[in-house]
Amino acid sequence: MEAKVIIVTVVKSNKSENNVWAVGITGEEQEQAYCKSAWKAMKFAFLLKKQTGFYIEDDSLKMLSEEIARQKAAAAEAEQQPAEQEAQPEAPAEVEQPVADAKPKKEKKARKPRTKKVQAEPVEVAPVYSAAEAADLIAFV
Repeated sequence: MEAKVIIVTVVKSNKSENNVWAVGITGEEQEQAYCKSAWKAMKFAFLLKKQTGFYIEDDSLKMLSEEIARQKAAAAEAEQQPAEQEAQPEAPAEVEQPVADAKPKKEKKARKPRTKKVQAEPVEVAPVYSAAEAADLIAFV
């Protein structure tokens, strides 16, 4: 009997052009789940591993890791391109005149600046004396 292993394969979706990841166990007719991203497929494969105790096929892990790295690189590149475009000066665009029918926006009221709380300086308080001590002090003066 062959040991059961968790496998992950790429399947074409009928609904869109995107690839779909099918996670399943060898020897079973139906796949366990279909995932839209490689990251979710890897998470589900590890969840299935924890539940069943079966191993994940090495080729599947390698393929998922490469796809995740490719997606991260593409996201980082896409993030850099808008930053570079913002850095380049653009030609001034024509300013549109506001339509007369448009309602004017309410102006926001200016907030008062917050004042810092000032701690009061300690006030020196005369020492409290008992009646006998006070009589001695008065006699001394």
